[in-house]
Amino acid sequence: RPTRRQLAYVAAGVAVVSGLLGLLNPLLAVSLYGLEVVEPRGLSQARATFGGLYLALGGMLLWAATPRPGDGGGARPYLRAAALLVGSVAAGRLLSIVIDGVVSPLNLLFLAFEVAVCVLSLLASAPTRRPAAP
Repeated sequence: RPTRRQLAYVAAGVAVVSGLLGLLNPLLAVSLYGLEVVEPRGLSQARATFGGLYLALGGMLLWAATPRPGDGGGARPYLRAAALLVGSVAAGRLLSIVIDGVVSPLNLLFLAFEVAVCVLSLLASAPTRRPAAP
């Protein structure tokens, strides 16, 4: 059974890989999302949104998952913030699927990744249960 820290590392890995793809190959990233770059400033937007934002999200998850002496659960708010961010992206995608009818295998795959990162971040942020004292 994976630990909460391992869940956070998996979520961070997904976000970091997505961010690196957006930074290093923005044309591939936008084509996976069904978008097209028509001007050079579109590359800037793709690197910022699909690269920088997801890389920062992954970095925040990595930072929050890394144990520190005497932390006492202080990283939990960062895991929850990450869950809120990626959960918002998933909610927007789900809204588009419902309202716009944008149902495609790739869109559903992205939704699944976003929901997985959100859920893993929330699970990793949950306080650990201590056994009740006898």
